[in-house]
Amino acid sequence: MSIEQIKTFVAIAETGSFAAAARTTHRTQSAVTMQMKALESEVGLTLFDRTKRPPVLTDAGRRFLVKATEAVKTYDRLFHDAGEAAIGGELRLGVVPSVITGIMPRALLGLREKYPQLHIELAMGLSADLVERVRRAVLDAAIVSELTVRRPGLEWSPFVREPLVLIAPIDAPRRPAEDLITSFPFIRYTRVAWVGQLIDRFIRRRRFRVNEIMVLDTLEAITTMVHYGLGVSIVPFRAIGAPVELPVQRVAFSGKPVHRVLGVVHKPGHPKAALVGALLAELKVLTAGSAGRPLLARSHEYGNSPRSRPRPRQPERRLRPRAHY
Repeated sequence: MSIEQIKTFVAIAETGSFAAAARTTHRTQSAVTMQMKALESEVGLTLFDRTKRPPVLTDAGRRFLVKATEAVKTYDRLFHDAGEAAIGGELRLGVVPSVITGIMPRALLGLREKYPQLHIELAMGLSADLVERVRRAVLDAAIVSELTVRRPGLEWSPFVREPLVLIAPIDAPRRPAEDLITSFPFIRYTRVAWVGQLIDRFIRRRRFRVNEIMVLDTLEAITTMVHYGLGVSIVPFRAIGAPVELPVQRVAFSGKPVHRVLGVVHKPGHPKAALVGALLAELKVLTAGSAGRPLLARSHEYGNSPRSRPRPRQPERRLRPRAHY
């Protein structure tokens, strides 16, 4: 069993439900359910009475909770008592492209200030490739989208949830996301990326009929094409974006939002565990409060720097309906 499983179990006990624990641990409810089934299998106990809604702890579950709570406290003390001065060495870290230009520079600055002896070597790639490189010990850890399939021998620690939103040029009509995506050319995030697969499932579940004209593999490339009026797209609303971003409309879809969850994947008990822990702690500090940031349905938001404020309309760059393409 992993410490993350035990922490999730304690979170369920503290919040009262699998759904609430999923929100506090930045996981999906199905991921929490799978974790608890695996935990019960490993300890050989039935921890939850699933005949009740929501499930409640069994007698065995309540006894296990006492030990689990103490285990979590001991684990946290172990990391804390190691002391900041002990954090040093080299960490080979894989990062998905949208993180490289978003939160990663700030995380590196924070880590350098706190742990001057820590050196991080970065490698950029898509989630599936990075996870495989961690499994083969080519990388010590990687920041990737949520693991949809359990990977034996690997642990995934989430730190932020980012809602999927529609982006459109500044000059596009102020209309609901559902109208824009079906009325204008669509620029797709490649399905090779896990976030692209998440977006594709969202499109199919909502039964949107899109006029796909382009497939790209980075958030920056997609945003640039949208900014210049070539179409609309669906992307994750990053908790921390680039310092200067091209201005685009960001429009929430109606209904329950779908999130991309980012986390750190690593091997439990890895020799670089302390370094991974320091990185994860910094990421959580930077994104604290952003996971639940409200994005009102049909609201319009722009880039988050002074240069990214709305500019006057430019008719020659106005987004055209797909009929003109």
